[in-house]
Amino acid sequence: MRLLVSTGRKPTGRISEPLRGVLVEVDPDRGRVIREAPIEIPPAHTAGPGSHQELTSASLEPSGLLLQATHTEVLWIDPRTLAVVRRASDRCFHAVHSATPRPGGGAWLTSASTDSVLAIDAEGRVVERYTLGGEVPGAPLDLRTLGHDALKPHAVHPNHALQLGSALWVTCFETRECRCLLSDRRIPLPEAMPHDGRHRGGLLWFTQVTGRVVAVDPLTLERVLELDLAAMSDDPRMLGWCRGIEVVGSRLFVGFTMLRGTRHREVLRMMLRGIRGEKLPTRVVEIDLDGPRVTRQIQVGNAAGGTIYGITAVP
Repeated sequence: MRLLVSTGRKPTGRISEPLRGVLVEVDPDRGRVIREAPIEIPPAHTAGPGSHQELTSASLEPSGLLLQATHTEVLWIDPRTLAVVRRASDRCFHAVHSATPRPGGGAWLTSASTDSVLAIDAEGRVVERYTLGGEVPGAPLDLRTLGHDALKPHAVHPNHALQLGSALWVTCFETRECRCLLSDRRIPLPEAMPHDGRHRGGLLWFTQVTGRVVAVDPLTLERVLELDLAAMSDDPRMLGWCRGIEVVGSRLFVGFTMLRGTRHREVLRMMLRGIRGEKLPTRVVEIDLDGPRVTRQIQVGNAAGGTIYGITAVP
């Protein structure tokens, strides 16, 4: 088994430079990075050379290809070679946070900045849109050319969508819940903002950005498991932004992104808080669910940290 970690990275490690997409292949058994594949986004699909370009959350298609989202594109990637096989984009793509397979072909995409869930067909064409809050900017505006923060604030900020049977579920960052878009069923996640929502081992697994993991029975909507990874750590340093989850048997993999900040804020925080003001690096943390206990941590960022949006297990 390998893990493909969808990330954004500042190439030379300088805090001031924009993020660029990097797909990182990890061997979780050896605890090390095997390969890294930088992914370039066409300039016409960005707000300019100074804009952030990250790989957001991905999923495996039934075909075996990795369905990888970026903020403005969807990529189909060969998980063996890490090469982009094909790509699709649309003028309504902006802050796309996840891509998950859609029954019958195509994918569900979450657009956090437009508070929308989009359906694309197998060719990458938008065929349906669910709006979760507010008005969505329409044609002739090309949203891909807008800056990352241009459409803030977000009323809902959908992060991850998935379909279970006829039910389409989406995690909602701002409203702290996972909601079904085709009924009134909701899973409250009030402790902290949720990010990922994945169906593994018959359960729905959620990350909450403060370092919590919640597993829910999708039939009863009752919680089966709750983990507070901050409480499981004896390291006084700052845990990071919890985002990215994968479950393989009793092995739980969770991503942590090193908290961002300017150099001046870094120095001030260290003066005020000492070691508690230090930040842990961007990394993948493995938890043995039979414990539960932390068994391994694998660093995937650089000096500037970098972002993790998703973790996907592949053979």
